[in-house]
Amino acid sequence: MSRTRIIQGKYIKTVGGDYNISSEGNIFSSASGEVREKGTDNGVLYNTYERLGNEISEDFEISFSLKKDSGYSTLVPFGVLDFEGNYENANFAFNYSLMLGNIDSLEFKVLNEDGSTLFAITNLPDIVVTARRLPKLSKDISDKKPEYDFSNPIRVWDWKSIFNSYNTPSSDYTKIGSYIIFWDGFDNENKYDSSKFNNKKLKAIITASKNGRQKSKEVEFSTNYDEVEWVDVKIDKNNKKIDATLRVNLKDGGAEGLECSSHLSGMRDETHWVETCPWDKIPASELVPGKPPLRTRTRSFADLEKLTIDGLNYHWGRNKNHAAAKDVKIVGEAYEVYVNAINTTEKSMDDISLVYNTNGSWMRSGNPGTATLNPISWVGNMISREAVCYNVGYIKYSNGWSYETENNEDVEFKETAAHEVGHEILKSYGGTVYSYGHKGSVNVVTQSNSDRSTNYPTTGEIDIMPYYNNYIPVSERRRMSAAEKDVLSLVWLTKLKIN
Repeated sequence: MSRTRIIQGKYIKTVGGDYNISSEGNIFSSASGEVREKGTDNGVLYNTYERLGNEISEDFEISFSLKKDSGYSTLVPFGVLDFEGNYENANFAFNYSLMLGNIDSLEFKVLNEDGSTLFAITNLPDIVVTARRLPKLSKDISDKKPEYDFSNPIRVWDWKSIFNSYNTPSSDYTKIGSYIIFWDGFDNENKYDSSKFNNKKLKAIITASKNGRQKSKEVEFSTNYDEVEWVDVKIDKNNKKIDATLRVNLKDGGAEGLECSSHLSGMRDETHWVETCPWDKIPASELVPGKPPLRTRTRSFADLEKLTIDGLNYHWGRNKNHAAAKDVKIVGEAYEVYVNAINTTEKSMDDISLVYNTNGSWMRSGNPGTATLNPISWVGNMISREAVCYNVGYIKYSNGWSYETENNEDVEFKETAAHEVGHEILKSYGGTVYSYGHKGSVNVVTQSNSDRSTNYPTTGEIDIMPYYNNYIPVSERRRMSAAEKDVLSLVWLTKLKIN
């Protein structure tokens, strides 16, 4: 009687008789104590047949590895679709095989880089599929994913319902066979934190137990963001909440319209110094009683910085604190989204300046997210492509002068900041044309409103990124919000590369 160690896919001998493990993961035995795993190609019929009584062996062996082929080399929380509606994998996948004999229990856990436990469970996570059925599962995902409709885009679809029909009962994990273990990255409290995966080394361990004896296998792997570095997300399934940390790089762009200059005036010995100031150019007929021109800053850089942060948090958040945009839908479930913008130079977006402007021509704001197609940069009465401009006091427009109050400009500046920073989000998710074309509402070349531009909606939320044919009053700005699909792109942008 001989005992030979199992090698998958090879003909071997062991105690009790000869048997073969096929490359497809089916197990056949010629021993009198037969163990057979049977399945059909279409995946409809799948049963395990095991003769009661003696097992093939009192011993057992396990194998364990990380699956990193093309379909499982990246991960997106919830499987949020990409901009073109393509499928995104939402799980880490591990190959697991049990050989020689059945076991009493199986434990699966993942350790953080510091050795602490990120996730641990006995008898495996929610989804485990036999290895032989994986090709059929992949085909079903491709066949059953809803066709993408740009006019009514679905960003998160019910992929899990496809997996469920292939799921192996928990009682079968301890039986001889080959399996794929899927783990979605959520911990035991149903929470996901993308920052725990960016540039981190992790370790997955599987431990099988039988009659007081344990055997373990482990695999080390690393993960990092595959798209951008400037956003992290925390997802709480139990409380239906998503927290997004957005790192921006805000610079002090200084002030325009406050600095006076001196020059010599006159002829020969009668020359003298003359001081001219920006407010001297304001026609007396345009001055409003009780509202003299501003001669010093009424908002510091710190003030503008706070207004920008507040604008991002409000207009990119979709939660109970917003006037119109209350949530995003994840497979029919409502999740509140809260944005926490941070001004930093570490792992942040491209820098953008905050400019205070008064006593002169209106300054148009812009962002590096649009500069790719039109890299013009100017101040004064020219377009600034990399600044958010706070226009206050006496401002000259194409149709004449107007006086802008701080209260109104605070509201408009917050919305403008959220719009301009939003360009980098749109560019990173949907590309330059999506961003610079203001989601199709603007002619990319002329930057004038396109035939797809509409009037702003009179009720409900107002998408903050397109251009509209009519002016949105300051009183309506609280209804402005990043659209659901653009907010969900923050989740997609934390896409992981699995190494």
